[in-house]
Amino acid sequence: MRSGVRTRGLVAAAATAALAAGCGAGGELSSPRVTGGPAEGPAEELTCNGEPIPYDVVESSIEDLPAAEDLGVENRAALDGAEVPPIDPSEWAIVTESPERVALLRELDVPEDLGGGDVPTHELLAIDHAGEAADPEWVLRSAGTCALSLGPRELIESFGAAGIALDPDHPAGAAATEIHLLVTERACNSGEDAEGRVVLAELTESSDVVDLVVGVAPRGGNHTCPSNPATPFVVELDAPLGDRVVRDGAVVPPRELVPAG
Repeated sequence: MRSGVRTRGLVAAAATAALAAGCGAGGELSSPRVTGGPAEGPAEELTCNGEPIPYDVVESSIEDLPAAEDLGVENRAALDGAEVPPIDPSEWAIVTESPERVALLRELDVPEDLGGGDVPTHELLAIDHAGEAADPEWVLRSAGTCALSLGPRELIESFGAAGIALDPDHPAGAAATEIHLLVTERACNSGEDAEGRVVLAELTESSDVVDLVVGVAPRGGNHTCPSNPATPFVVELDAPLGDRVVRDGAVVPPRELVPAG
């Protein structure tokens, strides 16, 4: 087992070429694993359900961000907007504040395990200003939980988000050079799996961890949104696994993978 760090990443140009060459009429990627140069530097921001989140949430603490009770005079009305649930403003941090939108974030007391590798750690409220002539002026746009995800890195944005878990039918021992995953597409896909569209966007191996960033190439057309089944996917390692921990590197901080179910 090596003591150094090896990273294989997906650059935007390679991703575009792979999608163009590999997608057939069904939208499936025939060569789902593409490698190139690693991404340079950390993500400039995170996202929660598409909302930009300052990286300070990870580098310091959510408590270091302004609290909802510190909203400007004109934006305090957002807390009383249509369909906005009652909250304790001292428990929510401001992540977006503008004349058009207020977005608030709080950390869950206990992360939720929703299955399929989806483990939210935070809750977000996004409230939009409908206009001074509107009644009500402020309206809840979205509310939900999330795991903080890597922000505007091209290799992440090229593909849709996915939940990943270890395949319990194929456990990896110390001598294993493959990691068997179950990948659950989060985009609407009419309850079908993501066979042929799963992408290993980034693989980072070090002496103590293996970090994976896995996504799903988009499928064209309109689709309904029942739960999608998991798709088996195998990641090849450069060295035997040993006692290294396998983590989901698409969320921040990286989360140790556990067997599905």
